[in-house]
Amino acid sequence: MSADVILDPTPPAGGSNLLQAGPNGLFVECADVRTCFTGGDGIAYDQATGEIAAQLSADAGNAVVFGTDGGLYAPSAGGGGTTVVQAGDTTTANNTVTGTGAAGDPYVVSTDVILDPTPPAGGSNLLQAGPNGLFVECAEVRNCLSAGDGIDYDPATGVIAAAVSGDAGNQTTIGTDGGLYTPAPAGTALQAADTSTLNATATGSGTAGDPYVVSGDVIVAPEPNGVEAGPSGLLVSPSADADNRLAFGADNRLYVPPATTGCGLQGAGTASDPLRAKPAAGSAVWTASWGCTDTGHSTLKCDPNTGSLWTPPEHYTAADHLYQEHMNPVVSNIGPTAGWAFLQPGGTAAVVVFDVPAFFVGNQCRRWSYTSHVHASIDISASSTATFEIGYIYQEDGGALQTRPLAGVLTAFGAARRERYAGSVSESGFSKLASDGLALHYFCAIRVIAGTITINSWTSDATIHTTTQGT
Repeated sequence: MSADVILDPTPPAGGSNLLQAGPNGLFVECADVRTCFTGGDGIAYDQATGEIAAQLSADAGNAVVFGTDGGLYAPSAGGGGTTVVQAGDTTTANNTVTGTGAAGDPYVVSTDVILDPTPPAGGSNLLQAGPNGLFVECAEVRNCLSAGDGIDYDPATGVIAAAVSGDAGNQTTIGTDGGLYTPAPAGTALQAADTSTLNATATGSGTAGDPYVVSGDVIVAPEPNGVEAGPSGLLVSPSADADNRLAFGADNRLYVPPATTGCGLQGAGTASDPLRAKPAAGSAVWTASWGCTDTGHSTLKCDPNTGSLWTPPEHYTAADHLYQEHMNPVVSNIGPTAGWAFLQPGGTAAVVVFDVPAFFVGNQCRRWSYTSHVHASIDISASSTATFEIGYIYQEDGGALQTRPLAGVLTAFGAARRERYAGSVSESGFSKLASDGLALHYFCAIRVIAGTITINSWTSDATIHTTTQGT
């Protein structure tokens, strides 16, 4: 096992990494640190040596030179002329001039180097000014570094070392020669384990010259089996038996071509378009028998619960006709009735009755409806003061009685007379269950208000029609 310390090629502040790795370990040299600085106006800076000196201008007339003691020196003005000395500041130096230029009070030009308190990269300025001049110390440079994973770094001393983990089981230590040391591992045992689908084999001793090699053979179940182990790998191939529809498609995958669809079927036999029944009117062309679409109006259905095809029960219809003379014997001299009253010749109510039993004419499940019609022809003799109404009282399945007037004399004729009256009433019902029967009654009824009347005859001509509805 080996480990290399990772040096960041692009430090967060955007500069170059002063920390380097050599053949004998990590290092930071003054030559690299010196490149952190450059000389500004009035300063001559040698990055190769780290020497910082004042820079004298080469402009004509410059009187500033270096004195014998190495300091800046400007000789006093000669002759009777007047020399004006003025200090000019730069971004890196504050210059000051004192004195009058006289022999006893010479000009003194002094310079204070300006140190940037907030360098552009946002860090601290390593260049400092002391009582004896500018300096950059290792103690300041060392703070430019920090330890990452695997490194033990002491900013106080500048010592950079490898950090050995204290986690349990770690075999890496520092050797007697100061290098990283991991004892050679004990022998590794490797064993191949078979499964139900793979025979595994392990060969080799696990050394560099004879490494472990693990290989396996896929287990193919005995026939019948569509999977084969060929010289180039596992193989699935369609059978060559006659009528086999399994084949390879254009994308080299197995597929089953659609079967030929016979009469009464539709669909391609695929998951998205399965085979299904095709409803039609017998063997004739649909449009030859019906004026509507087969898919929208066929009565052939598919039960989604069982998948079975079924056809709703047939429709049923029935009709009945009654012709009935009620007045036998004649009902004579009927006075005021105080409302509508049944006619009862011979003491029995005169009535037209239609009785439809449950499950009529074989209908076992369809709902059904009916319409009924009763026409009356009535012969009446009335006194001169008679006022009256005639009609039917309708009742369904023993329910409420409902009056259906046909004709009436509401103003007396003033003379006795005999008249014939005629009229019709009808009633319908819908959505009755197949198990519902029907008891339909039309009672002959009169309402005598004044005088007397005699019913000579009352004939009812009645019909009823029943039919199933819906699907």
